[in-house]
Amino acid sequence: MSEDYIKELQDRIKENPQDYDAIEQYAIALSDIGENQEALKNFVFLKGVLPDNPNVYYNIGIIMEKLKMNDTAVSAYEKAISLDPDNTDIMYNLANVYIKTNDYDSAKELLLKIVQTDNEDENVLFSLGEVYSKLKNFPEAINYLEKSLSINSSDAVCMFYLAYAYKEIGNIDKAIELYNEVISINPDYSWAYYNLASVYLELNDENNAILYLEKTINVNPADLNAVKLLTKLLFKHKKYSSAENILRQTIQNVPDEADIFYLMAQVHKELKNNKNYIKYLKLTKEYSETFSGDIETLDEEIEKIENKNEDSK
Repeated sequence: MSEDYIKELQDRIKENPQDYDAIEQYAIALSDIGENQEALKNFVFLKGVLPDNPNVYYNIGIIMEKLKMNDTAVSAYEKAISLDPDNTDIMYNLANVYIKTNDYDSAKELLLKIVQTDNEDENVLFSLGEVYSKLKNFPEAINYLEKSLSINSSDAVCMFYLAYAYKEIGNIDKAIELYNEVISINPDYSWAYYNLASVYLELNDENNAILYLEKTINVNPADLNAVKLLTKLLFKHKKYSSAENILRQTIQNVPDEADIFYLMAQVHKELKNNKNYIKYLKLTKEYSETFSGDIETLDEEIEKIENKNEDSK
């Protein structure tokens, strides 16, 4: 949004403070450049003078979404729809806030209503596929995701959801094919690598699971779930040095995660390096607010190895 356009709107409002169209456009322009609080003040003013204008509530909803105030956004969008019941733009925005707040049934109702008037909108079709996936109705999810993908065949996010849905109905080959297509479109899509690893784990193919977990971490070094799962597999295959390298890299990227320190402690325990074993156990205790294990058991483990070291002196 150009400064000249904003200045032009300001001049119009200065000349005529009751130019509500200019005020609306000015508020939208402010929101577009991130000045959401100032934009909101203008829309609150407009709500006072134009209480039956659905666009005012619609734009308040948009701003509230940007401010991550989803409950207030829902209220604004619902008021807008009550004033303009057939407006599909409002329906779509409200449906997406319902999705954000896990109200999938309400989202589905609105999206199906939009599809009755427009069944060629890839975004609406995708959102329906997402909703049905969240509702665990995977055949319907596949139906709408495939329709969306037929309109935009390079939509990696849609393809990712479709792969997941196929996996959930047991069509593993199709899921693997789609995940690989996602990666070919977007090689940095770390969740596609992670989900492929999960598929291969279910197939008891641990070598491929390890391969795709390593690729996940290469793309997203801070993916702690991938790190933990990969470490578990490397432990199983007694590849302690490989596990140490992965954990050391993770600590550099996420320096305050107790679970990673604890895994590193277990690596050094297996490598018979008691000095580092104690070091990382104590770091686990230091960052215990992020520890998913039992603190009392951790204290007992620290005490046990310290006593053992004392006895060996």
